Amino acid sequence: MGFFRTVLQLVDDAVLYRMTALMLVTVAGLFSPALANAEGESDTQFRGYYDYRQRIDDRTRGFGSLGYEELLDEERLFGAWTQLVAKGGVSYDATERIRLEAGLGMYYKWLSGATDRFEVRPWQAVTFDWPEIRALARWVVHHRFMLEERFIETTEWDASLRMRYRLAFSIPVNRHTVEPGAFYIPMWAEFYGDLSQNEQELYADKARYSAGLGYVFNKTWTAELSYSLQQSRDSVGADVQFDDNIIQLKIKTTVRIRDYLKSR
Repeated sequence: MGFFRTVLQLVDDAVLYRMTALMLVTVAGLFSPALANAEGESDTQFRGYYDYRQRIDDRTRGFGSLGYEELLDEERLFGAWTQLVAKGGVSYDATERIRLEAGLGMYYKWLSGATDRFEVRPWQAVTFDWPEIRALARWVVHHRFMLEERFIETTEWDASLRMRYRLAFSIPVNRHTVEPGAFYIPMWAEFYGDLSQNEQELYADKARYSAGLGYVFNKTWTAELSYSLQQSRDSVGADVQFDDNIIQLKIKTTVRIRDYLKSR
Protein backbone atom coordinates (compact mmCIF):
# COMPACT_ATOMS: atom_id res chain seq x y z
CA MET A 1 0.00 0.00 0.00
CA GLY A 2 2.90 2.35 0.69
CA PHE A 3 4.20 1.87 -2.85
CA PHE A 4 0.70 2.53 -4.21
CA ARG A 5 0.47 5.83 -2.30
CA THR A 6 3.92 6.88 -3.49
CA VAL A 7 3.02 6.29 -7.14
CA LEU A 8 -0.23 8.26 -6.79
CA GLN A 9 1.53 11.19 -5.16
CA LEU A 10 3.97 11.44 -8.07
CA VAL A 11 1.16 12.47 -10.45
CA ASP A 12 1.82 16.00 -11.70
CA ASP A 13 -0.37 18.51 -9.84
CA ALA A 14 -0.65 20.70 -12.92
CA VAL A 15 -2.37 17.86 -14.79
CA LEU A 16 -4.88 17.44 -11.98
CA TYR A 17 -5.65 21.17 -11.89
CA ARG A 18 -6.17 21.34 -15.65
CA MET A 19 -8.47 18.33 -15.51
CA THR A 20 -10.51 19.86 -12.71
CA ALA A 21 -10.82 23.20 -14.52
CA LEU A 22 -11.94 21.43 -17.69
CA MET A 23 -14.55 19.41 -15.80
CA LEU A 24 -15.90 22.51 -14.03
CA VAL A 25 -16.26 24.36 -17.33
CA THR A 26 -17.87 21.33 -18.96
CA VAL A 27 -20.42 20.85 -16.20
CA ALA A 28 -21.24 24.58 -16.17
CA GLY A 29 -21.83 24.40 -19.91
CA LEU A 30 -24.12 21.41 -19.52
CA PHE A 31 -26.02 22.77 -16.52
CA SER A 32 -27.42 25.95 -18.14
CA PRO A 33 -28.86 24.35 -21.31
CA ALA A 34 -30.38 21.57 -19.20
CA LEU A 35 -32.35 24.09 -17.14
CA ALA A 36 -33.25 26.26 -20.10
CA ASN A 37 -34.37 23.39 -22.37
CA ALA A 38 -36.22 21.25 -19.84
CA GLU A 39 -39.29 19.85 -21.57
CA GLY A 40 -41.44 16.74 -21.77
CA GLU A 41 -43.23 15.08 -18.88
CA SER A 42 -42.36 16.40 -15.44
CA ASP A 43 -42.79 15.05 -11.90
CA THR A 44 -41.77 16.31 -8.49
CA GLN A 45 -40.13 14.13 -5.84
CA PHE A 46 -39.39 14.73 -2.18
CA ARG A 47 -36.44 13.03 -0.47
CA GLY A 48 -35.44 13.12 3.17
CA TYR A 49 -32.16 11.60 4.40
CA TYR A 50 -30.27 11.13 7.62
CA ASP A 51 -26.55 10.44 7.07
CA TYR A 52 -23.98 9.38 9.64
CA ARG A 53 -20.22 9.04 9.32
CA GLN A 54 -17.77 7.64 11.88
CA ARG A 55 -13.98 7.70 11.78
CA ILE A 56 -12.59 4.21 12.46
CA ASP A 57 -8.90 5.11 12.31
CA ASP A 58 -6.68 7.72 10.63
CA ARG A 59 -7.52 6.48 7.11
CA THR A 60 -10.76 4.51 7.45
CA ARG A 61 -14.35 5.66 7.93
CA GLY A 62 -17.67 3.89 8.17
CA PHE A 63 -20.89 5.53 7.00
CA GLY A 64 -24.61 4.87 6.80
CA SER A 65 -27.77 6.53 5.51
CA LEU A 66 -31.54 6.18 6.01
CA GLY A 67 -33.86 7.78 3.49
CA TYR A 68 -37.51 8.37 2.57
CA GLU A 69 -38.47 9.22 -1.01
CA GLU A 70 -41.87 10.01 -2.48
CA LEU A 71 -43.30 11.03 -5.84
CA LEU A 72 -45.66 13.90 -4.98
CA ASP A 73 -49.20 13.73 -6.34
CA GLU A 74 -51.99 16.27 -5.80
CA GLU A 75 -54.64 13.54 -6.04
CA ARG A 76 -53.17 11.27 -3.33
CA LEU A 77 -51.95 11.66 0.23
CA PHE A 78 -49.00 9.53 -0.89
CA GLY A 79 -47.86 9.71 -4.49
CA ALA A 80 -47.57 7.16 -7.27
CA TRP A 81 -44.68 5.60 -5.36
CA THR A 82 -42.96 5.73 -1.99
CA GLN A 83 -39.48 4.35 -1.32
CA LEU A 84 -37.48 3.56 1.81
CA VAL A 85 -33.68 3.49 1.53
CA ALA A 86 -30.96 2.05 3.77
CA LYS A 87 -27.28 2.35 2.78
CA GLY A 88 -23.94 1.74 4.41
CA GLY A 89 -20.28 1.25 3.61
CA VAL A 90 -16.66 1.96 4.36
CA SER A 91 -14.03 4.28 2.87
CA TYR A 92 -10.23 4.23 2.92
CA ASP A 93 -7.95 7.22 2.27
CA ALA A 94 -5.32 5.88 -0.13
CA THR A 95 -3.66 9.33 -0.18
CA GLU A 96 -4.62 12.82 0.97
CA ARG A 97 -6.59 13.28 -2.25
CA ILE A 98 -7.73 9.80 -3.28
CA ARG A 99 -10.34 7.78 -1.41
CA LEU A 100 -11.53 4.23 -2.09
CA GLU A 101 -15.10 3.33 -1.11
CA ALA A 102 -17.41 0.32 -1.12
CA GLY A 103 -20.92 -0.12 0.18
CA LEU A 104 -24.35 -1.71 -0.06
CA GLY A 105 -27.75 -0.10 -0.55
CA MET A 106 -31.23 -1.59 -0.12
CA TYR A 107 -34.33 0.04 -1.59
CA TYR A 108 -38.00 -0.91 -1.20
CA LYS A 109 -40.51 0.92 -3.39
CA TRP A 110 -44.30 0.80 -2.98
CA LEU A 111 -45.94 1.41 -6.37
CA SER A 112 -49.57 2.48 -6.82
CA GLY A 113 -51.33 -0.03 -9.07
CA ALA A 114 -48.18 -2.09 -9.73
CA THR A 115 -45.99 -4.72 -8.09
CA ASP A 116 -43.77 -3.41 -5.32
CA ARG A 117 -40.06 -3.35 -6.06
CA PHE A 118 -37.07 -4.37 -3.96
CA GLU A 119 -33.50 -3.59 -4.97
CA VAL A 120 -30.12 -4.59 -3.57
CA ARG A 121 -27.25 -2.44 -4.83
CA PRO A 122 -23.59 -3.20 -3.95
CA TRP A 123 -21.19 -0.55 -5.27
CA GLN A 124 -17.54 0.47 -5.47
CA ALA A 125 -16.20 4.00 -5.94
CA VAL A 126 -13.08 6.12 -6.08
CA THR A 127 -13.18 9.82 -5.10
CA PHE A 128 -10.58 12.42 -6.05
CA ASP A 129 -10.43 15.65 -4.03
CA TRP A 130 -8.98 18.31 -6.38
CA PRO A 131 -7.71 20.95 -6.58
CA GLU A 132 -5.90 22.39 -3.58
CA ILE A 133 -4.57 25.66 -4.92
CA ARG A 134 -4.91 29.09 -3.32
CA ALA A 135 -7.52 30.39 -5.76
CA LEU A 136 -9.88 27.51 -4.94
CA ALA A 137 -8.77 26.80 -1.38
CA ARG A 138 -12.22 27.60 0.03
CA TRP A 139 -13.91 24.97 -2.13
CA VAL A 140 -14.44 21.34 -1.23
CA VAL A 141 -14.23 19.67 -4.66
CA HIS A 142 -14.90 16.01 -5.45
CA HIS A 143 -14.71 13.88 -8.58
CA ARG A 144 -16.40 10.56 -7.94
CA PHE A 145 -16.50 7.48 -10.18
CA MET A 146 -18.86 4.71 -9.08
CA LEU A 147 -19.72 1.24 -10.35
CA GLU A 148 -23.07 -0.24 -9.22
CA GLU A 149 -24.24 -3.83 -9.44
CA ARG A 150 -28.04 -3.73 -9.25
CA PHE A 151 -30.28 -6.68 -8.34
CA ILE A 152 -33.97 -5.81 -8.73
CA GLU A 153 -36.97 -7.92 -7.70
CA THR A 154 -40.58 -7.33 -8.75
CA THR A 155 -42.24 -10.51 -9.98
CA GLU A 156 -38.78 -12.01 -10.57
CA TRP A 157 -35.13 -11.00 -10.10
CA ASP A 158 -33.26 -8.98 -12.69
CA ALA A 159 -29.67 -7.67 -12.72
CA SER A 160 -27.93 -4.71 -14.34
CA LEU A 161 -24.65 -2.81 -14.16
CA ARG A 162 -24.39 0.97 -14.01
CA MET A 163 -21.56 3.54 -14.03
CA ARG A 164 -21.88 6.96 -12.37
CA TYR A 165 -19.69 10.08 -12.43
CA ARG A 166 -20.26 12.97 -10.04
CA LEU A 167 -18.58 16.38 -9.83
CA ALA A 168 -19.46 18.14 -6.57
CA PHE A 169 -18.22 21.14 -4.64
CA SER A 170 -19.31 23.24 -1.65
CA ILE A 171 -18.77 27.00 -1.46
CA PRO A 172 -18.78 28.65 2.00
CA VAL A 173 -20.81 31.87 2.09
CA ASN A 174 -20.18 33.69 5.37
CA ARG A 175 -16.95 32.00 6.47
CA HIS A 176 -13.64 31.29 4.80
CA THR A 177 -14.17 27.52 4.99
CA VAL A 178 -17.06 25.13 5.63
CA GLU A 179 -16.94 25.16 9.44
CA PRO A 180 -19.34 25.56 12.40
CA GLY A 181 -21.55 28.60 11.88
CA ALA A 182 -21.04 28.60 8.10
CA PHE A 183 -23.69 28.69 5.43
CA TYR A 184 -22.49 26.96 2.27
CA ILE A 185 -23.76 26.26 -1.24
CA PRO A 186 -23.49 22.60 -2.31
CA MET A 187 -23.55 22.07 -6.08
CA TRP A 188 -23.13 18.89 -8.06
CA ALA A 189 -23.77 17.28 -11.43
CA GLU A 190 -24.05 13.52 -11.79
CA PHE A 191 -24.27 11.38 -14.90
CA TYR A 192 -25.54 7.77 -15.00
CA GLY A 193 -24.87 5.18 -17.70
CA ASP A 194 -26.39 1.70 -17.92
CA LEU A 195 -23.53 -0.57 -19.01
CA SER A 196 -25.78 -3.61 -19.46
CA GLN A 197 -28.37 -1.80 -21.64
CA ASN A 198 -31.09 -3.66 -19.75
CA GLU A 199 -34.50 -3.28 -21.39
CA GLN A 200 -36.23 -3.70 -18.01
CA GLU A 201 -34.50 -0.70 -16.42
CA LEU A 202 -35.98 2.18 -18.37
CA TYR A 203 -34.49 5.03 -16.35
CA ALA A 204 -30.92 3.81 -15.81
CA ASP A 205 -29.40 6.44 -18.12
CA LYS A 206 -29.96 9.90 -16.69
CA ALA A 207 -28.32 13.16 -15.64
CA ARG A 208 -28.91 15.13 -12.45
CA TYR A 209 -28.01 18.80 -11.84
CA SER A 210 -28.30 20.05 -8.25
CA ALA A 211 -27.79 23.10 -6.05
CA GLY A 212 -28.81 23.97 -2.52
CA LEU A 213 -28.04 25.67 0.76
CA GLY A 214 -26.47 24.10 3.83
CA TYR A 215 -25.71 25.21 7.36
CA VAL A 216 -23.15 23.80 9.81
CA PHE A 217 -24.71 24.00 13.29
CA ASN A 218 -21.65 22.76 15.19
CA LYS A 219 -18.84 20.23 14.90
CA THR A 220 -21.37 17.38 14.85
CA TRP A 221 -24.49 18.44 12.94
CA THR A 222 -25.27 20.04 9.60
CA ALA A 223 -28.28 20.23 7.28
CA GLU A 224 -28.76 20.72 3.53
CA LEU A 225 -31.82 21.65 1.47
CA SER A 226 -31.31 21.19 -2.26
CA TYR A 227 -33.10 21.17 -5.61
CA SER A 228 -32.24 18.81 -8.46
CA LEU A 229 -33.30 18.69 -12.08
CA GLN A 230 -33.16 15.07 -13.22
CA GLN A 231 -33.40 14.19 -16.90
CA SER A 232 -34.05 10.64 -18.08
CA ARG A 233 -35.55 8.56 -20.89
CA ASP A 234 -38.35 5.99 -21.04
CA SER A 235 -36.63 3.29 -23.12
CA VAL A 236 -33.17 2.12 -24.14
CA GLY A 237 -31.82 4.21 -27.02
CA ALA A 238 -34.48 6.95 -26.72
CA ASP A 239 -33.67 10.63 -26.33
CA VAL A 240 -33.96 12.24 -22.89
CA GLN A 241 -37.60 13.30 -22.54
CA PHE A 242 -38.49 13.25 -18.84
CA ASP A 243 -37.64 16.12 -16.47
CA ASP A 244 -38.08 15.39 -12.76
CA ASN A 245 -37.82 17.97 -10.00
CA ILE A 246 -36.27 16.63 -6.79
CA ILE A 247 -36.49 18.50 -3.48
CA GLN A 248 -34.16 16.96 -0.90
CA LEU A 249 -33.58 17.60 2.79
CA LYS A 250 -30.50 15.93 4.25
CA ILE A 251 -29.39 15.87 7.89
CA LYS A 252 -25.73 14.91 8.44
CA THR A 253 -23.89 14.05 11.61
CA THR A 254 -20.46 12.76 12.54
CA VAL A 255 -17.88 13.11 15.27
CA ARG A 256 -16.34 15.91 13.18
CA ILE A 257 -18.62 17.32 10.50
CA ARG A 258 -15.66 18.49 8.42
CA ASP A 259 -14.61 14.83 8.11
CA TYR A 260 -17.99 14.22 6.48
CA LEU A 261 -17.91 17.19 4.14
CA LYS A 262 -14.37 16.42 2.99
CA SER A 263 -15.15 12.77 2.30
CA ARG A 264 -18.43 12.67 0.40
